[in-house]
Amino acid sequence: MKRLAASLFLAVIAGGASGVIAQTTIEQARQEGNAMGKAMRADESLGPTDAKLQELPGYGGTDLPEKVYFDDPDKLTMDGKGAAPTSDAYGTVVDTAGTRPSFSNAEILAATSRGTAIEKDPETYLGGQNIGGATGTCTALPPSVGSKGYYEATCNKGSKVTQANETCRGNMVPNVVNTSRWFYYGAPDKNEGNGFARNTVMQAKVAAGICRAEPVSKHVCDAQIEMGAGGTNIEDYRKFCKSKVSGTAQLYSCSTEIPQGEIPAHFNFKTNTVFLKKEGETSVTVTRNEGTCPALAADASCTPQAAEVCTEGPETRTIEGVAVTQSCWAWSRTFTCQRLQPASDCSALDDNKQCKFLRDECLDDPQSGACKVSQRVYSCPLPDDPASTDKQYVCGNDVYCSNGDCEQIEREASTEFKDALVALHAIGDAGKQFDPDKLTVFSGERNTCNKKIFGASNCCSGKGVPLLTPWLCSSAEKQLDEKDDKGLCHKVGSYCSDKILGVCVTSKDAYCCFGSKLSRILQEQGRLQINKPWGKPKDETCKGFTIEEFQRLDLSQMDFSEVYAEFMDAAKLPDEVSVMTDIQQKIQGYYDLHGRK
Repeated sequence: MKRLAASLFLAVIAGGASGVIAQTTIEQARQEGNAMGKAMRADESLGPTDAKLQELPGYGGTDLPEKVYFDDPDKLTMDGKGAAPTSDAYGTVVDTAGTRPSFSNAEILAATSRGTAIEKDPETYLGGQNIGGATGTCTALPPSVGSKGYYEATCNKGSKVTQANETCRGNMVPNVVNTSRWFYYGAPDKNEGNGFARNTVMQAKVAAGICRAEPVSKHVCDAQIEMGAGGTNIEDYRKFCKSKVSGTAQLYSCSTEIPQGEIPAHFNFKTNTVFLKKEGETSVTVTRNEGTCPALAADASCTPQAAEVCTEGPETRTIEGVAVTQSCWAWSRTFTCQRLQPASDCSALDDNKQCKFLRDECLDDPQSGACKVSQRVYSCPLPDDPASTDKQYVCGNDVYCSNGDCEQIEREASTEFKDALVALHAIGDAGKQFDPDKLTVFSGERNTCNKKIFGASNCCSGKGVPLLTPWLCSSAEKQLDEKDDKGLCHKVGSYCSDKILGVCVTSKDAYCCFGSKLSRILQEQGRLQINKPWGKPKDETCKGFTIEEFQRLDLSQMDFSEVYAEFMDAAKLPDEVSVMTDIQQKIQGYYDLHGRK
């Protein structure tokens, strides 16, 4: 502007000296001014040269006292720390007063959506100016509600480990050993009345396996005497009997006593019993039947809750005529067992029409066969903010008016200033984040958060969403959530951190968090440029770029729109004059420090 004003002033003086002042219309002057401005912008000779630099007030060349720092960076650091508290430039960069405005990612996205609305309908928002002497008009901007952006929501589907009580039962089993035998005499049916059992009845018992024929047979009279017949005159009775009765009596032994009704004539007068004699006895022993308890005890997924509990006894029971006493006849035992069952907590996301399914991630590690537990990832809109009551406006193209005449100012779009800011900031960040031990820049820090599969505990909220169960989360997980909301973290992915029965029950989300949002963007987009993929979520250590890798990055191809607003806001000063003055001071300071090369 100073060069233009000086040129115009010289032109007027020259015209007056010749005595002829040319009459120029306003339109001609306007055209000439525009042409001159464009020509001067394109003239590289108007830029700074060594000779011109010598003309600058206060310029002292490149041999400056600051050169002592070239070989002593530690001194530069110490002197810088000492000067920082009183340095206006330092205060501007680091915002020591804490008054610099900042913009969240959601606000940047909101501004982008409003810009898109203006782009689709420019006449509505930008067509209000009137160049014919009237002032321009302004149109209200569309509301910004509903443009906060998106976050990744997750749910799980597969097999769920459940825990339930299972009870087994056992009991005492009696074992009867019967050695008792009952003996009887059988005779031909014609001798039934002589105190014997019929042979036909006893033979039927033999056929049934109840009795057996013993290798003993006697004359029926001798058999009667054995059963008490004849009293005290046994020999006289034997002679008398044998003179009257003939035939043989067969001895039988049986495992059970034969009911009297089946052999009514059989009777032992010596013992007053219906059998000849009884030999042997019945014994009863009891053994433990453990039931299903051994199977539960051997199941690695089951844990006994307590000792067995008696459910029957103590009691005395009569078994086969034998009294048996036990302190416990039956018992039970309870185990806590873990079992698998199908489960899913994805119904809410599946039914949400605003959420879009992105991908399925199997959490089996390693996966063998069909996936046991998968994580489903959706893209969902962040909750809207209430509509602001303050109206905001966009006005028409720039209009410059002087003495009632208005001129539309031509603007040539350029992103060089914001690109330069980002590039300079990236170089500054690289210096601060350089690791001299590992020779890397823009290294990150690994952070993780936990989520119970199909459980209530979830300390991985996703960007822009509050933690669902903050009372169950560690301080490190809460800090990760805050850093992620500020745009400092890149999510590497999820992996299984705890298994039961071979099924994932707890997953972890792995993040790489950086010192600035710009560092995260450089890592995300830079890795794509040089084909440096992120590692597996379980193994990624968030290493920085090596010097060779950083040199290969093309910052001009990166999208820094997410941080433009922050840099532009940080660079704002009250008016254009102070901006220009500040830029000149920074250029001078650069040359003062480094010299002209």
